[in-house]
Amino acid sequence: MRPIHRFALLVPLMAACGQGPTDPAGFSLEGTWRGGFPLELQLDLEQDADNRVTGTGEVRALQEVVETAPDPADPTRVITISVDTVVTDRVGFDVAGDWDHPDFRLRFRSEGFADAEYAGTFTDEDSVRGTLRGSGFESEAIVIARQPDGS
Repeated sequence: MRPIHRFALLVPLMAACGQGPTDPAGFSLEGTWRGGFPLELQLDLEQDADNRVTGTGEVRALQEVVETAPDPADPTRVITISVDTVVTDRVGFDVAGDWDHPDFRLRFRSEGFADAEYAGTFTDEDSVRGTLRGSGFESEAIVIARQPDGS
């Protein structure tokens, strides 16, 4: 009876090695990625057959701006008129790196700045969580998502 139990345990493991949700063939860094607040990363990446990654990107400092006004019905109260997110600073850079599913490291290079690195891991095929370090960044956690329309 023991051999049957061992075989029963192997079946799910063998199935996981195929085209399942953990299969590296379903994952790629190719495309446009964006996310994060108050630091936002935007990455436009290409990936070759050897899993080398190149591209361009931009890191943006974001700030939320809230416009308020006195409530016409009760001048002692304040109401929110609008909430907007504005870019207060931005730096463009070139990207180079590689990945070994599910983890990767991307180096960011921009003239006039020290190199930075974004080390991340896929949480699913269209979402990544990572940490930005270097060039003044100290372990900034930033989650990015693939942009479906390339924007």
